[in-house]
This record gives sequence, structure tokens and C-alpha cells, in this order.
Amino acid sequence: MDSMIILPGGANVSYHSLEKVRQNALLSALTDGQFYSLMKKAKLIELDDGDHLFMQGDEAKRFFIVLQGSIKFFRLTSGGKETVINVFGEQDPVGEAAMFMAEKHYPANAMAIKSAAVLSICCQDYLQLLHQSYESCFGILGSMASRLKRSISDIEVLTQQSAVHRVAHFILSLIDEKSPDPVVVRLPATKQLIASRLAMQPETLSRVMRELKEKELLDVQGRNLTIHSVAGLKRLIQ
Repeated sequence: MDSMIILPGGANVSYHSLEKVRQNALLSALTDGQFYSLMKKAKLIELDDGDHLFMQGDEAKRFFIVLQGSIKFFRLTSGGKETVINVFGEQDPVGEAAMFMAEKHYPANAMAIKSAAVLSICCQDYLQLLHQSYESCFGILGSMASRLKRSISDIEVLTQQSAVHRVAHFILSLIDEKSPDPVVVRLPATKQLIASRLAMQPETLSRVMRELKEKELLDVQGRNLTIHSVAGLKRLIQ
């Protein structure tokens, strides 16, 4: 049985889960002592479907790592229309960019999709650790630069590529591309949210999924996806 660590408030989190959290770009460059001192003050937050983690404009005192479920990151237009910026899954950070801004406020809303659990970390404690260690600071900067590069690539895909390319790129982002066929993965959100994230209509996403199924590249059962040919999906984005 996996051993547990008790967070403030009495919540239990397995060491296995924390080791996975440790691999996050924001935390991977910390020493063991720095990481576990941060975890001693961390909090576990459990959310139901539709619960807000934070609202746009709230003061950014904490950032979060998703342990379970999915978090929708979105903004509302002046007319009340929802624009999905991203859907964060397990091990993804949420709200971390705000602590590096001059005005430390969350730039968008964060809401749970179905039930979710997140690890809540104090921004001030985290920044103090970075001030104490130049090595950790530069390590974090390198990790964040890599994430920025991936984000730029994602923007290029969304603005310049076809619907088929966007869907194939998204599916490949969910898996280890070195995994042998077939690969089974669960979609991190509803098709409507994924379509919004990919800047397309839900009908377009459904049509592309049917086309990929007809090409025998994948099968879809609800939110469960079976990928029969990772190489075939890769060819679609080359």
C-alpha cells in the first residue's frame, strides 16, 4: 500500500502522488528539502462539478497543481460568452503565472469539470524559496521557458492549421508518443469544451473524430479514446 503524507488540515496525500507532483516544471528544480518544506504548508482542495477554484480578478495568493480531474480555465466576454483558454488535467499547474505579474491577480476564471482535487501552494512561500536559491530559480526559468515554447507551438496550431491537424495534435498531446499501439486514453473534458479549446464547433470535432475512425486510426466510446495508430496520427501533423 502506498504510504501517505498528512497535509495541514489533516488531508492525506500519497507519497506517490507527491512524487508525480514533484515532476511539475515549477517544482522539479527544487531540492528535496525545499520541496517537502513547501508541501508541509500545502493544502488539499476538493471540488465538485462547477465549483470555482478562483475568479478572474481575485488576488493571487496561491497557485495549484491538479491531482485528480480537470480544471477549466476560461474568460467571459462583455456579452457573457465563455471563451475556454485551456483545460488542465492531472499534474498541470493552474494560476501560477499570476504570482510573477506586477499586479498579482488571476487573469481568468478556474472551474472544476465534474469532481476534482488540487494541491494548493502559497505563492509567497514558493517565491521565498526561489529568492534563497539561484540554482532553483534558474532551473524553474528553464522549465517555464520550455512550457512557453510549447504554448507558442499550440497557438500556431490553433491559428494556422486545419481542423484535422488540430485534433490530431491535441490527441497526441495526451499520450506518450513512444507507447506501443493500441493506446487507451480518457479525454480530459467534454467534447464541447475540447472543441472550444481547439477553436472549432462541436460539430466539427465530431466530424473529424468520425473521419479518424473511418481511417482506422482510433475509436471513441464516450470520453474513452483507443488510438490504433500513433504513427498514423503523427503523419497527419507532419
